[in-house]
Amino acid sequence: MDGTIRTRFLKPETPYFLSHSVGLMPRGAAATLNKQVLDPWRMQGQSWDEWLAILDRFRTALGSFLNADPALICPQANVSSALTKILFSLPQPDRRNVILLSEQDFPTIGFVALQAERLGWQLRYVPREADLTDEEVWLDAMGDDVGIVLVTHAYSNSAMLAPVVSITQFAAARGIVSVVDIAQSAGTIPIDLALWQADFVIGTSVKYLCGGPGAAFLWVSPQIVETCTPLDVGWFSHEDSFEFDLKQFRYAPDARRFWGGTPSVLPYAMAAHAVETLTAIGIDAIHRQNQQRLGRLIDGLDPALIRSEPREGRRGSHLLYAPHDMEAAAARLEEAGIRHDRRDGALRLSVHLYITDQDREAARDALAG
Repeated sequence: MDGTIRTRFLKPETPYFLSHSVGLMPRGAAATLNKQVLDPWRMQGQSWDEWLAILDRFRTALGSFLNADPALICPQANVSSALTKILFSLPQPDRRNVILLSEQDFPTIGFVALQAERLGWQLRYVPREADLTDEEVWLDAMGDDVGIVLVTHAYSNSAMLAPVVSITQFAAARGIVSVVDIAQSAGTIPIDLALWQADFVIGTSVKYLCGGPGAAFLWVSPQIVETCTPLDVGWFSHEDSFEFDLKQFRYAPDARRFWGGTPSVLPYAMAAHAVETLTAIGIDAIHRQNQQRLGRLIDGLDPALIRSEPREGRRGSHLLYAPHDMEAAAARLEEAGIRHDRRDGALRLSVHLYITDQDREAARDALAG
């Protein structure tokens, strides 16, 4: 696979372990942007036919990658916007007025969920110390008063991989609305939305999908879409965007009802190209290589100093490591040119398909000292 990667991604000269933040640029992204967005604009000005085709291309590419109907995918500016639109589209709560989430969720999830309290929802948190890879933790927490469960597929700090299928199946059986965040898993862990029983899935292209910032998305189940009435609407949310009757609004029958006003186009040209690049490589091959190299990195370190989920099958694609001398280890990483960051008092490194064995060995040597 390494030869394929060298021809498909623009890789820095030094090892890059920051895909949990921003994935590397696929080759051809700039050319795609010029050809599909900038050239039509430069040559003919108004280019909406070409630009809207980009959004269709993105939805089609992502639908193929996630095994989902493109009509059920709606482009979004970011994960926060997607979740806000979802929560404020649902009926107001009755006796089931609890939103269940985890203290390990990325803050933006919690910030949005807090706004739902104005609608009568109450928040309940699975404790930070809980094993979020254990389905019993989730099933026990989904009591009779839970109306919505927010679950992150791969948690950004602990790297715990939630048992999404078990959670969404249980939620569906009990009439609990499920929302799954795949921001830290899409592009590195196989996802088959046809097998999940989620009501909503949200994510972004900026991380392991390698599509750059600004191309987020939401997916909505066909079983729930017609009951959703988003507040944040615009002419692209309309059943017929070009009807132009100021006093008549009808929701689009599919995920487009979550769209809003005039859409952003530029980010989706690069994101569609990135998803198509990953599809050509194959998510199963990507996942297999990532897990092998992450496992070898973990095996070379002191287990007592690992602060993230180490078990294959229960972990995402990154590592948190807290050496005894944090500053010395960080200095060794920087000296070796290894791009990384820090979270929860530990050094954080992620593994993606362009990490080589040599990169892994350099990171291990720097961390272990």
